[in-house]
Amino acid sequence: MTEILRNLFKVNSRQIFLLWRNFAVSLLIFMGMVILTKLLPTYLAPIVSTVACAALYFLAYSRAYSDTESCMVVPYTMFMIMLCYTVTTVLLNLLNIWFMLNLPSAVVIFEGYFIPGLIFGPCAIVVCCIVYLRRHKLSICADCRLQNDSSMEKGRSGVIFSQESELQIKNLLLLFTIVTTIFWLYYELEFVDASITARDAFVFTYMMMAACVADMLFFGMRYYNLYLDLKERDELVSPGELANISTRTYLRYYVICGDNILLSSSKNDALRDIEGEIFETPFIVRQIVKGIPEAEVKEIIERTTGVKNGILRFFFGRRVNEIGDHRIMRYFYFLPGEPSDYPALAKKGEWLSSEKFKTIYNTAPLKLGSTLLGDMSRLATIMVTSKTFDENGERRLKLMQYRPSFNFAELHNTPIDFHDELWIRVSLYNSDHRFFRLKRWLRHNEKKRKNLPFNQTPLS
Repeated sequence: MTEILRNLFKVNSRQIFLLWRNFAVSLLIFMGMVILTKLLPTYLAPIVSTVACAALYFLAYSRAYSDTESCMVVPYTMFMIMLCYTVTTVLLNLLNIWFMLNLPSAVVIFEGYFIPGLIFGPCAIVVCCIVYLRRHKLSICADCRLQNDSSMEKGRSGVIFSQESELQIKNLLLLFTIVTTIFWLYYELEFVDASITARDAFVFTYMMMAACVADMLFFGMRYYNLYLDLKERDELVSPGELANISTRTYLRYYVICGDNILLSSSKNDALRDIEGEIFETPFIVRQIVKGIPEAEVKEIIERTTGVKNGILRFFFGRRVNEIGDHRIMRYFYFLPGEPSDYPALAKKGEWLSSEKFKTIYNTAPLKLGSTLLGDMSRLATIMVTSKTFDENGERRLKLMQYRPSFNFAELHNTPIDFHDELWIRVSLYNSDHRFFRLKRWLRHNEKKRKNLPFNQTPLS
């Protein structure tokens, strides 16, 4: 089973490159904006930054740009920084014209001594702080979780994306904090707005370029070392190997009896860098086929469990395109009676009650295998959300402190379709969030433009 998990959650080597490419392209667009602002008349600065903003928006949101799934938090952050800088620059100059504020010439685009870094730096610090604090609640991250899998479901690549995106944002925050401090100290102590000297150009332009290039080189070396490390541990798959990987379907099924789930334990699932016991379902089957009919699935489960009177229920399925055309199909298999009625199954693992499982889930989630944790997170999100909100995202009960719970015994008869993304969307966009109704209206219109039902999400 450990070998199956290792092969399933290998990292596509191109994803490592894309982590660096997205970071580097974002900084290159920023550098291009700074250079063009210096070369062109200063009153064109807002136009230049608007073009850069559009390029970053395309980078962050266009699927056509990337044929392999990757994290777009840095392009999104740079887009928001550029947007904030553009709006701030225009507003400052309009206010200066309308109300005669007599702003310093360094922030006025009509004076000829405009220094974009004095505005860009503070905007970048504010935006990076907001993005870092809201990094799990950003709209682009929410859309990514809906269109793809969560980082927990994606195994090693998901962990890498989560850790590296956080590191990249912290790095940008540190970079802009240092540069902005130098800019403003130099401006207050040394700068004379009579003309732009060579030293001024070095501090305000070339030093920034050097810092960006150094940052790109740092992450380039970091991801090359990461590539070598993953390759040494046989957790990497190359584009050439992808062409030779046949289509595979993985079956994961959870055996539930009453209010108990059967899980096995092992020292490590090869996806978590921790010591000690890790729980995982003992039932994982790999078939080298494109899909498996449900009747055949039931035959496989009956053969592996030795129980033929159980009830099969589909949980949800996913495609894993990063490492070939793979499919992971999850099922529940409900057994009648009590766990003690199945002594043969007790040899395959341990029966955990819903309360014991919740204790592990809430206090020591790393004791759960990566995919198990992702599956149970999805299950908990859907069950709790469906009890808290209706399909339109409105609270069923107006008590904000109300937090429903569920147990495994409920799963047998619940009418909820766990494969449908409806309740995942409601968990991300509901009446507990600010501007909920405005966001719901905007998303509804977007669906109408694409001629899709409001809650339809294709299998990804």
